Amino acid sequence: MRIVPLSLQFLLFLGLQITLSLGLVFYLNSLANTNYQTFQRASTGFVESSKTIETLRKAFAQTSNQIEQITNNFAPGQRIDVRDQVLALQQLAAAIRTDIALANLRESAGGKINQLASSIDAQAQAMIQAAAKTAAASPQEVRTLQDHLRSERSRIMVEDFGALIDSANQNLENTMQMLRGSTASLSQQYQTLLVLFIVLQIGLMVTALWYFNYQIKQLADITDRLIEGEATTALPQQKRHDQIGRLARAVQHYRTALITLSDSREQLKTILKKYDAETLSRRKVEKQLTLAASVFENVQEAVLLTDITGHVTRANTAALELLHCNEKQLASQPLLQFLLGKDFIVIEPLWNQVLEQGYWSGEVTYQAERFAPITALISIKLMGEAREGKGHVIFVLSDHTEIRAREAEMKFLAEQDPVTGLFNRHYFTAAGQKRIQNNPSGAFGLIMIGLDNFRSVNDALGHRDGDQVLKEIGARLTPLAGLQGTLARVGGDEFAFYVIAPESPDKLEAQTRQLAQQALTLISQPIHIMEYQIQLKASASISLYPTDGDTLDDLLKSNDIGLSMAKSQGGDQLFTHSTQIQNRAKRRFTLKQALEKALGNRELRLAYQPQVSLTNGNIVGFEVLMRWRHGGEWISPSEFIPLAEESELIVRFTEFAFAEGCKHIREWQRQTHETYHLSLNLPPKLLLIDKIDERLVDIAKAAGLPLSLITLEITESSFGSDPSLMAGQLHRLAMQGFTIAIDDFGTGYSSLAYLSQLPISKIKIDKKFVDLISDNQDSRKLITSILAMAQSLELAIVIEGVETQAQLIQLKKFDVRMDIQGFVFDPAHNEDYWDGLFMEGTPHTYDVPDLMQPKK
Repeated sequence: MRIVPLSLQFLLFLGLQITLSLGLVFYLNSLANTNYQTFQRASTGFVESSKTIETLRKAFAQTSNQIEQITNNFAPGQRIDVRDQVLALQQLAAAIRTDIALANLRESAGGKINQLASSIDAQAQAMIQAAAKTAAASPQEVRTLQDHLRSERSRIMVEDFGALIDSANQNLENTMQMLRGSTASLSQQYQTLLVLFIVLQIGLMVTALWYFNYQIKQLADITDRLIEGEATTALPQQKRHDQIGRLARAVQHYRTALITLSDSREQLKTILKKYDAETLSRRKVEKQLTLAASVFENVQEAVLLTDITGHVTRANTAALELLHCNEKQLASQPLLQFLLGKDFIVIEPLWNQVLEQGYWSGEVTYQAERFAPITALISIKLMGEAREGKGHVIFVLSDHTEIRAREAEMKFLAEQDPVTGLFNRHYFTAAGQKRIQNNPSGAFGLIMIGLDNFRSVNDALGHRDGDQVLKEIGARLTPLAGLQGTLARVGGDEFAFYVIAPESPDKLEAQTRQLAQQALTLISQPIHIMEYQIQLKASASISLYPTDGDTLDDLLKSNDIGLSMAKSQGGDQLFTHSTQIQNRAKRRFTLKQALEKALGNRELRLAYQPQVSLTNGNIVGFEVLMRWRHGGEWISPSEFIPLAEESELIVRFTEFAFAEGCKHIREWQRQTHETYHLSLNLPPKLLLIDKIDERLVDIAKAAGLPLSLITLEITESSFGSDPSLMAGQLHRLAMQGFTIAIDDFGTGYSSLAYLSQLPISKIKIDKKFVDLISDNQDSRKLITSILAMAQSLELAIVIEGVETQAQLIQLKKFDVRMDIQGFVFDPAHNEDYWDGLFMEGTPHTYDVPDLMQPKK
């Protein structure tokens, strides 16, 4: 190593570390790739199995629909050809037994696959036997055959296919469990390798540091001894050919030069001491003079020197620039006379005070010719003894012009609106509080006016012309408000002023209302801005002191609420019932506080509205609806649901409704031996919760209700303008087995976009499409189009808000499989009602109009 250069030695050491690091990276990457490939194979197999099961399930559902139509046509003495349907079922059973995508499931759940295939084969044989028996069967026997076939198809769809889906999920869970174990083992290997690698790196670093430090330490020790005066120290390593050898030889040359220089060092010391003493004294004087001159010229304040008579002897650049003059003009007269512009008779007492007391300070205004006036703070200091006629006077001028201007601007902004020149809200509020403080018993009125839709003016004309409109409005209202009204712009497009009580306080309300109406009339007159003619409308709200509030804050709050109500009702009106609005706000606050205790106090109730098949009148499911009874009063859902959505309460309420609904639906299924679906509206906040799909699955499993029987309804307003925000969560819910439905379909702007981007399987058509269906041709055309689209996309259909038999008959004419929800069958009832209805174990059937023509 003595021949190899030091840089090459370092590169060899660095190369060894890089080689070890790359080896570790490649090994870890190989382990990670192996785990990733295993996971990819497992997930691919699961996706293929799920897709195949869903395809087979849809195929069976389609064939079942055909069989449903055929079996409905069974009649005594009639033979019906069912060979196509039997063949379709047999082919489906064969596909289940042989499909490659189900190979993994055959190993883990072969019995369930064979059970499903056997059930479908049995369905085919039952179909053949039923068709054969129909020719000689009685009407009662025919209905028995139809019910048996229908019950068997429903069982296969729910139990056999559901068992197969559960097996696929369990297969994936087993594979993921194996992967988690493999990952844990791999993580342990990672940790062990990293610890060994760190130990190895530390060892290499310590070895390299020791090796290089040992060689350099020898030279460092010798150099220290040379510095301490041991010039005869021997130098090793001079014969090395690397950089250390070169350094050793350089130290040797340094030792020789050190011996030579040490002889002349003592001679120089004596000479340098004398030179240093003289130089130090001269530099101190020069430094003080230079510093004084630099400070005088570079200080930002104006500094002037005068003699005892007050004439300028010297001025810095800042002073000449501030006063806009030269030194000759300054020296023409005493400085105070030059600054103040007064006769010396006036200036003399002030100058005498400076000479006697030694100091004076004050703020003056100075204006040079052709320049704007400035405000400056003058500080005068006497240096020397005036009685002996010796010394000078220092003037320091600080420019306060900008400070005073800012103070004036701040005072303006604190009290006035910069756009209209009127008072601002701060000044308006302070004036009102002062009015109440000075005369607590004195009544007065407050009028607040807001322009309707003023934002459109800014959007159309721009903010500059919009400000001109505000100025014009302020100019029109100024005479109406008068001096005592304190007209102010209290918001972006809002104005307010006070109304002083007339001689008869009883007339205050009438006068206030009259002035507010006059203000609305003035604002409604056309406004000419540039070449445009604008006609605005406004809303107004009034309040009276002390009738509507004891403090100004109460009056302003009352008017703000009243103005909001006026605008929400279309604007262009005067709102005078602010007290009622405050009562509504108080009620809203009270209900919001009580709503937090609704679950704990058992005030939240659930109601179930049936969804009925239009084909046969059977109940196919229930929608769970929330009701709240507080203090003996039933609070409308339109009032308490928005309050719950403002906080996290809606999440707790929805989970409570979901758990209770699953429990009761499962109990009714057990009593009637029928299959009922559960529908529940899912709020957007619930979709934002992490792993909400797992929480809902746990609740449904605890109640024993299959996920395929649960429909989660999403309103279009839940997504705003971007359905992709919650698409991932909905896809995860659909993968778990939930049915996703769009509630109030067609009332939003992006219904078709949702159908293409989200896993939607069902749509609920809003009530407004049904209201005019009986007597409006356009309504019938519109709902026909929606139904045709849903059929082509193979979407289940629920019609909401059906209330009359006429609407039901019209829907029946469309000849489309759909479910009906509405008062025409039943309103929403609590669980006690349905428990009593299903107590005897008999399913309930509603009457559905029959449109078939009787046989002649």
